Amino acid sequence: MQKFIYTLIALALSIQVFAQIQANPIQEANDLYQKGEFEEAVKSYESVLETRIEAPEIYFNLANAYYKTGKIAPAILNYERALLLSPEDEDIKYNLELAQKNVTDKLEVLPEFFVSSWVSGLWNSLSANAWSWLSIGFFFFFLALMSLYLYSKQSRIKKLGFFLSILCLLSSLVFYNFAAKMNKQLTLREYAIVFSPSVTVKGSPDESGTQLFLLHEGTKVKVIEALGDWRNIKLSDGNQGWLKKEDIEII
Repeated sequence: MQKFIYTLIALALSIQVFAQIQANPIQEANDLYQKGEFEEAVKSYESVLETRIEAPEIYFNLANAYYKTGKIAPAILNYERALLLSPEDEDIKYNLELAQKNVTDKLEVLPEFFVSSWVSGLWNSLSANAWSWLSIGFFFFFLALMSLYLYSKQSRIKKLGFFLSILCLLSSLVFYNFAAKMNKQLTLREYAIVFSPSVTVKGSPDESGTQLFLLHEGTKVKVIEALGDWRNIKLSDGNQGWLKKEDIEII
């Protein structure tokens, strides 16, 4: 029994030490940012991300550090990555909008059917984890209300239990669908940021292709096809074309 207790204590101490080791690089990066040493803070945050530690706060702070050094494209990239992990964060949204004002290309957004726009805005309002927990919660409500329907002897309560259980089940399925979409968005990473100061978008995936239009760093594009070193991209205004993969960075 004593050995078991000692083992638990040793394991707890090991976890605490490991957590402190993980936290130190992040704290060092935060300290550098607070001191105004933004270039060093960028290097420190990037080294943390290289260890595969991901969090919206890290991307947000890294984006802020890039913005302070005048590097708009990397700032926008990391604000977008932070927003993917925490779509409900108003600070991230505000700073992203602020950074986007420095982008040369001002693109119009194609009008979207209001129902599609509303649904898209709704499922983008929370993270995948939040939607998952809501789905699980409403499913438990469904089970509880279904039990009420099955075992209650009063007709009115049975009807109410049945109606509410169906409503909770539908809500659970909708929230599950939202969570799945958010997870798909996190894994597919269809969008990218232009990193070249300026790049000519071609009509075909080769150097001799027709020159269609010019894009500048910081512009957000959707990657719809890949062919060798070329990427077929689509803009928010509907225009499409090809550019080299080295000219963009996937969000």
